[in-house]
Amino acid sequence: MTDPTAVNESLGKMRAIESELGALFVEREEVVRAMLLALLSREHLALIGPPATAKSMIITELAKRVGGSAGNGLRCFVYLLTKFTTPEELFGPVSISGLKADDYRRVTTGKLADVELAFLDKTFKASSAILNYLLRLMNEREFENGRHTAQVPLISLFGATNELPQEAELEALFDRFLLRITVGYVSESGFTRL
Repeated sequence: MTDPTAVNESLGKMRAIESELGALFVEREEVVRAMLLALLSREHLALIGPPATAKSMIITELAKRVGGSAGNGLRCFVYLLTKFTTPEELFGPVSISGLKADDYRRVTTGKLADVELAFLDKTFKASSAILNYLLRLMNEREFENGRHTAQVPLISLFGATNELPQEAELEALFDRFLLRITVGYVSESGFTRL
């Protein structure tokens, strides 16, 4: 049974985060609500829009607020993808002791397969090697690590991109983002408020 006090406390924290981010970012209330909804529903969110619309900044600010020091928040992982990003950068280096035991596994501590909230900027710039890992991680919340398949604690993965993916190989990844928000430029009146 869920503790009502804990539920009320969590809702209070969510409302406080919504207020803080709403005050920081002009005309981004819908984005803030979508991020919180993604966390509550354990779904993935893609923010799509042109450069300079605060997509990355708003997600990073949310991560600061839900991430925690001293173990009292979500473990977060934030990374900017390029076509040259390697699996080691996201999932950890290959374990030397594992190789000695003929087990090709990664040391995942503090990496994508070890966190509750992840933000991958320029999401659709990922190489095919990374896509293969991401598809299973996002859909099944599993990570194939050597001889073992590990359950990952991932609650939500947020992505940000300037354009919709055009390549057929990216369709499956795009499909994993159940929540998608288009982020535009701030209006003239919003810009005046800034």
